[in-house]
Amino acid sequence: MFNGEEFITVKGVTLSREYSDERNLWVKLFLKGEGIVALSSKNFMGDSEPFMWAVYYLRKKTRSKNYFVEDIEVQDDMFNLRKSRETLVTVFDWTKSLMQFLPFEHPDDDLLSNLYWNMKLLTFTSIPYYISDWRFVWKWLELWGLAPEIVNFLVSNNFNDDEIILLGKITRLNFKDIINLLSQPVSKNIRENAFKIAAKLARRFLIQT
Repeated sequence: MFNGEEFITVKGVTLSREYSDERNLWVKLFLKGEGIVALSSKNFMGDSEPFMWAVYYLRKKTRSKNYFVEDIEVQDDMFNLRKSRETLVTVFDWTKSLMQFLPFEHPDDDLLSNLYWNMKLLTFTSIPYYISDWRFVWKWLELWGLAPEIVNFLVSNNFNDDEIILLGKITRLNFKDIINLLSQPVSKNIRENAFKIAAKLARRFLIQT
């Protein structure tokens, strides 16, 4: 605390930004220990680009509920997300859902971690975007205690045995193990659109729950 102001340093990601005038903008951040917050910021140009992960230096007056961004130290720009329309659409869908279903200023560090590692997976152009999409949404359902029993869910939606095994592995393995797994040939019994269908069903389940 200094001169009636509070300063915090926190890690997180920019979800969206919107200019309020030529010099200032409003940014929505998903922050560790803080949840999703809407903040007033000076124009940090590229440092406030959505989907960048950073350390945020914030200031808050004691008589105000609003924080202001003093500085941003980018740690991971997730640049490869911007190389593909599919990956951009996917991550926009994720952030839109987060802002819809996670109450503002409600911390959820596990969900924040889930977002980071699946965004990171999206940056690997050798891995189809819909694999990350399935993993992010299903892990979200699990974290919130909303996920049905996965085998029954997939069987009831007509996935075959090989698809069920692979879909299940993707939800359990960590980031590096997924990359290693998908560097190897997969069963010919796995349909090309299996992950797209699974991700669509999982998202529908999230919306309806």
